[in-house]
Amino acid sequence: MLDPSPLLPVTPLSEVLLAQLVAELDNEHIRGICLGGSHARGEATPYSDVDIACFVPDSYRPLRKRFMYRDGHLVSIALKTLEGVRQQISEPDQALWIVPSFRQSRVLLDKDGSMRQLKQMVEEFSWEPLRSEAIGFAGHILICDAELVHKLFSNLWKGNLSGVSYVTTGLLESVTEAMMLYHAVFITTDSLYYEEVERAVGLDTRWTHYHRLLTGTETGPEETGSIEVRAKVALHLYAETASLLYPVLSEQRRAVIEEVLRMIEGV
Repeated sequence: MLDPSPLLPVTPLSEVLLAQLVAELDNEHIRGICLGGSHARGEATPYSDVDIACFVPDSYRPLRKRFMYRDGHLVSIALKTLEGVRQQISEPDQALWIVPSFRQSRVLLDKDGSMRQLKQMVEEFSWEPLRSEAIGFAGHILICDAELVHKLFSNLWKGNLSGVSYVTTGLLESVTEAMMLYHAVFITTDSLYYEEVERAVGLDTRWTHYHRLLTGTETGPEETGSIEVRAKVALHLYAETASLLYPVLSEQRRAVIEEVLRMIEGV
């Protein structure tokens, strides 16, 4: 097993480097600059990138991300707008990522009070107005995944292992998102995404068991390295997701899901 820990020492992010980055990135368009990610949380490893968000006027385009190396650190620079963040936290699937990210961020530059507005916006955020929409969205994901289940069976029938692998990965990601929405899991970092969703669902549940088999963080009696076996695990994971979401599904969605579950029963 690869152990990268001895390869590089942990080098703290210096205040001098941060000041240099602010000076380099600042221009007439910049309203504020934030440090995010593991360096803002104090959890950086030797391999952590430096996440920088530069806020520009709402009309500014394009908002492309760029990367560079400074002092041995990979620096990720994202252009953001206050209106863009405001829109993101009004959408359940985005809010669960964005709110923790900016709550944990560190303000490096605030020219006009924009970063103060940003911090106030995320601190005052309330999930309750989005709860119903989030549960509905989770049900929508599940119903859309019915098509993925059909595609998975189709690729298995054709012996198209590349297609099986692709759809299996798609099912893993979509049912994880459905559970994140259903349980309102605010994601600390993408490195903990799977773990935080599993904890919300329950570490001793069948859903988490199948999820861990599929992600490779748990092993079972069968060799889950096989593409066909991974596909079988993905189908069981979908069935468990459907079981958990069934009480909140509409009659129309239940009718579709029940047909899909009949297909999976014999697997």
